[in-house]
Amino acid sequence: MKQEFFELSIETPGKSLTDISGVVQGAVSDHELGSGLLTLWCVHTGAALLVQANADPEVVKDIETFFEELVPKSSGKYHHRPSEDDNAPSHLRAPLTQTQVSIPVEQGQLPLGRVQSLYLFEHREAPKTRRLKVHYIGT
Repeated sequence: MKQEFFELSIETPGKSLTDISGVVQGAVSDHELGSGLLTLWCVHTGAALLVQANADPEVVKDIETFFEELVPKSSGKYHHRPSEDDNAPSHLRAPLTQTQVSIPVEQGQLPLGRVQSLYLFEHREAPKTRRLKVHYIGT
């Protein structure tokens, strides 16, 4: 058994779902990971990780619209008042999603479904550099 820790840096364009499947698969290949379990941890409270459909771009738009309606940016609506207007809504969106995801690795490949992708869900409006801590245990 081997265990490995490393970090990925992901640039986001601001509020969006960014497909990071290729970046993560590239890291699996670069680190020569065999078969095991890969856990990704997003070390931010204004972003999240999720696996979602990729076949139709309207799915991503629907998710973004749903979250805009569920937790809108609204001046005076939220109790905590940080320096940026979108901070409070991003903190409310984050617990509705997840900060970590575990994905199996099979013979050096992420076995995502035919229409699945791994996304970094940026809840903030401004472009950000997000760090993901990666833990792998396997062969």
